[in-house]
Amino acid sequence: MLQLTQHQQASLKQQLTSDGFARIDNILADSDAEQLHQCLLGLDYNTALFHQNTVKTVSDQQLAALTPQERQVLFEDIYSDAARGLGFMYCRHSVGAHSPSALNQLYQSLNNPALQQLISEISGEQIIHTSAQATRYISGQYLTRHTDVVESEGRVYAYVLGVSKNWHPDWGGLLQLFERDGTPTTSYAPRFNSLVVFDVKKVHSVTYVAPYAKGPRLSVTGWFRTKT
Repeated sequence: MLQLTQHQQASLKQQLTSDGFARIDNILADSDAEQLHQCLLGLDYNTALFHQNTVKTVSDQQLAALTPQERQVLFEDIYSDAARGLGFMYCRHSVGAHSPSALNQLYQSLNNPALQQLISEISGEQIIHTSAQATRYISGQYLTRHTDVVESEGRVYAYVLGVSKNWHPDWGGLLQLFERDGTPTTSYAPRFNSLVVFDVKKVHSVTYVAPYAKGPRLSVTGWFRTKT
């Protein structure tokens, strides 16, 4: 499903080596990208959020069961943390045996030894596993500044495979990179059938999705890892 041409491999290697991040377009065959887009539109998601210094996962049913007052208190707390640069709120679906075939096929191709060997050569680390989750950002959702360093998982490079169609950058949802002091640098608007890869030590965020966004920000994300 995911097979880089020699040109794409060379471009990925050059960009990651020089900058620590890269974007490669047309990463999937058109039919595969369309199939993945339809798959992510129809998935069941849970909402991941940071609340009271705890990472929580909430189902749509649990959110729907809250009273208006409870929802107001919850979101005031969440946004209060976000105002201080803490936390996140977005929808996710872990890839596993329960996932549709399009996601499982992508997962297998992300764990293809040839791709992992390429990332190993670029990073100088022995990649043995690539994790994956489907993500959906809708109006009001975001991911504040952070790095993806998790020593226990052996994360080396993060990736974002975008499958949002006709996304307008004014809708938010940008993958934004920063200097360590918080100065914004490179940003990537969601682009259909594109792969962004970046060093897990890079500070980054997903900017707030605006109320007037005409659709969800859809992607598959994960990490190239030295540990399973």
